[in-house]
Amino acid sequence: MIQNDTWIKKMASQGMIVPFESNLIRRVEELPVISFGLSSFGYDIRLSPKEFRVFRHIPGTVVDPKNFNPDNLEPVQIHTDENGSFFILPAHSYGLGVALEKLEVPDDITILCIGKSSYARCFRGDTRVALVDGTSPTLEEMTHRAEQGEQFWGYSIGEHGRLIVTLLENPRYIGQDSLVEVILDNQESVFCTPDHLFMRRDGRMVQAQDLHTNDCLMPLYRQVARGYEMVYQPLNGHLYPTHRLSDEWNLNNFIYEDEPNTHRHHLDHNRINNCPWNLIRMNSSEHIRMHNSLTYGGDFDPEEHGKSVRQAIASLKQDPEWMRRFSEKQSRSALAFWHDPKHAATRQAVLEQRRNCSDATRQAHREAMLDYYTSQQARENTGRLSKEAWANDDGTRRSRQSQQMKALVDSGRTRHEITAESVRDALDQAGSIRGAARLLNCDRSVFRRFPKVIHSFRGTTYKNHKVVSVRNVAGTHDVYCLTVPEAGNFALESGVFVHNCGLIANLTPAEAGWRGYLTLEFSNSSSADCRIYANEGVVQLLFLKGEPCEVSYSSRQGKYQDQGEEVTLARV
Repeated sequence: MIQNDTWIKKMASQGMIVPFESNLIRRVEELPVISFGLSSFGYDIRLSPKEFRVFRHIPGTVVDPKNFNPDNLEPVQIHTDENGSFFILPAHSYGLGVALEKLEVPDDITILCIGKSSYARCFRGDTRVALVDGTSPTLEEMTHRAEQGEQFWGYSIGEHGRLIVTLLENPRYIGQDSLVEVILDNQESVFCTPDHLFMRRDGRMVQAQDLHTNDCLMPLYRQVARGYEMVYQPLNGHLYPTHRLSDEWNLNNFIYEDEPNTHRHHLDHNRINNCPWNLIRMNSSEHIRMHNSLTYGGDFDPEEHGKSVRQAIASLKQDPEWMRRFSEKQSRSALAFWHDPKHAATRQAVLEQRRNCSDATRQAHREAMLDYYTSQQARENTGRLSKEAWANDDGTRRSRQSQQMKALVDSGRTRHEITAESVRDALDQAGSIRGAARLLNCDRSVFRRFPKVIHSFRGTTYKNHKVVSVRNVAGTHDVYCLTVPEAGNFALESGVFVHNCGLIANLTPAEAGWRGYLTLEFSNSSSADCRIYANEGVVQLLFLKGEPCEVSYSSRQGKYQDQGEEVTLARV
């Protein structure tokens, strides 16, 4: 059970914490400090100004905990300015410091030492993170899944302002802290510590408590086109496929090489799941053949099929008699083909073929039709055949055409099972009205019932990047964060980019019966140097009480007992 402030104050009076502050101190001599002292269910201890060491690389050496080389730890000079005294922990480095307070742990208590959110800059546990696999888990959920070895990829703004895919590392519980609520113009709320940094539209970072109404934040805009997710690139204002960004991550991390004439393939055939492990490079011909075999069945070779068709057409065009008969037959049968019920199956096959043909083929067909129908002979033939057909009609043709149009209109108006939600989903998947109608197996006239959906699809107005208001949230809350070594920022599901948590205070236990000054471990996984202030709060102690242990640290004479006020190295 975690002990509260009443118990901590009582035990501190008996020497458990020396020196001891019975209140949470936020200002010293009117200057703000990182808080230290007694909190509701813990105690924030300070960093000693006496010593701080940083690991440095010595060529030809390896850090061996069984035979530790002290030269691998370099003393760091303490600096002082108007904000206080501090050590500098370089980017992507690891350091050791010492607690200012001395502890004497009772035999029925174990102490856990966790990082303060003032350094971590955290979010409430239910904050959702935008991932490239199409999901948006909460930070709390990501923490539990990361403990099982799962990895996560999200969106970040790179060094030069370009949106990239990055690996999100070490999602974790930080502790408890007060929060503010940042309300965005899409009615989403972000709950975070007051000093958490948000990325503005110009790339600058601003603390949450300093945001103002109508401040423009860096946006994350996503939409689905033809089944693929597209993301907004803030550098040029264009949409870019997410799977290409994930492919870039694979190339940058040497997962595979960039080869010509290759396609990017989703292993699970889910175009929304753009995790880098779900993407591979395939030979373009093999990739097309595989997807065609899934669509049409069998071993379909598009290159051989197209080649044979082109050769057959070319040979027929060399025959003048065939061309003459083809022209006359085409003119006579055109109307019958598109209106006679006996040609329904053939019409369906032709339409299906047209849907599946390439853009180049469509363009060739379009040019051929324009060449034909703009000729004087074609216009004369069409006019003559139309006059003959309508002059010889006994009313059957007109009646049949009228019934077909009525049936078509009625079917479009009575498809009540199609809703606005299903229409928008189909539009997002297909990327066009024609494709959406094919997905829903309906006529395009059905979409006339949903003018707002169509208007929204054609001219999407993005919202999620302006601040509406910022307000304080009562009480203290569990907070979480994560690290992005590649870029130092990540995107939330609410559609904005925020700074990551770079400084990590490693969990340090103090066993029952232990006495001394804690050696504190810090790692800076961000791309910027970090200040760690001396004489100010740096980590929080949680006191877990149970039954008194049979063998305490003092009774077994542990080798770290009575640890001094300097950095203590590993003893094996």
